[in-house]
Amino acid sequence: MSAAEVIELIKKLPPEEQAKVFAFGDEAREQGGDVVRQANRDKAREVARQVFDRNPELFRKLAQ
Repeated sequence: MSAAEVIELIKKLPPEEQAKVFAFGDEAREQGGDVVRQANRDKAREVARQVFDRNPELFRKLAQ
């Protein structure tokens, strides 16, 4: 299975399950494992844009 396939599967998970995946990544990073790599700046910006595009009302409320 490729990383792209894994990413697509993660996107399909409910938010609670996604949180578990992200927690695993955070924990692996804190332990110094190379299981998780940092996203490059362009990729991080793209992901942030996607999150903001999917949740505009939430971010408007948070900004108030």
